[in-house]
Amino acid sequence: METLADRPPENVRKSSTDAAGERARRAGPVSPQEQEDWDARVAEAQERSSGRTTIAPLIVAGIAVAGVVGLIVWYTASSGGPVTVDTMPTPVIAADRAGEAVYPADSAEAVRENVRFGFAPAVELVELGDGTVVLGAGGADDGEDVFGSPYADLTAAKFAESVIPAPREDTPTGTPVTWADAFADFGEDTIFLPAVDTAGELAAVLEAAEGEGTGRDDRRDAIIVRTADADLVDETVQAGAVALYDGDLTDVDPAALQAAGYWGVALPVDTTDLEPWTAAGLSVWIDGQVTPAQVQELVDAGAAGVIVPDPFAAQGDEDG
Repeated sequence: METLADRPPENVRKSSTDAAGERARRAGPVSPQEQEDWDARVAEAQERSSGRTTIAPLIVAGIAVAGVVGLIVWYTASSGGPVTVDTMPTPVIAADRAGEAVYPADSAEAVRENVRFGFAPAVELVELGDGTVVLGAGGADDGEDVFGSPYADLTAAKFAESVIPAPREDTPTGTPVTWADAFADFGEDTIFLPAVDTAGELAAVLEAAEGEGTGRDDRRDAIIVRTADADLVDETVQAGAVALYDGDLTDVDPAALQAAGYWGVALPVDTTDLEPWTAAGLSVWIDGQVTPAQVQELVDAGAAGVIVPDPFAAQGDEDG
């Protein structure tokens, strides 16, 4: 796999947009009408997915659903339709592996709860032996601990027979889900941040987002592809989506990253200076658990979002 650090200067391509770092914008106060619109959209999404098993909302003590700090309402009055990368409010709280600290990681139920509470699903993807792209972590040789066989030996049918363990005793197990099904159910209700490592995974992401032949709108403008593969960045940009660099930052120059076509960058939670990255026109995301106070500090410093295993802990409560 070629990363930015492996790519020689002559192959570094200029980004297709000069305003990439300006896409994320602050959210204003949530009006009663916006909240009503959001509730209606959630109800529609749940109705579309009524055939799937669901789990009760997992709310840690002290968190109130109404009025929580940082609640993201994905319906925007300015656009009159679903949120896109261009119209998303900040800060975006993205749930790593759909919130692996509180939900069964990368499960159908976890994605549903992300949408219900206004978190953006930051899911991991992997290819099965039959080519099906599913939500799951690792490579072809991983997966045996959860699914009984490595991903390379699984078919879609065998994958679907398994259960995903819960991270907490008070949480039910989760249902495995393909990328196509997860996006079909919720792709019109949120933005997704899929982690992509292979051409097959990227092809599945873009095909589902295009919606061709499904009767759904093209939602490539609501996909943030997380990857460190320079070739996949080229394909992502050419397809009309954006790419977030999530690889090793050793010796990586912010300006070169932007010039290579990246829209944004994921920085470790212990990063102390965001200015070089924001000055290069990159949308900055912090990867790692943060508190609500840290979220506010990061937004003040120019961050567009956070990618956290426990999104509720980053959100805070109405008294926060």
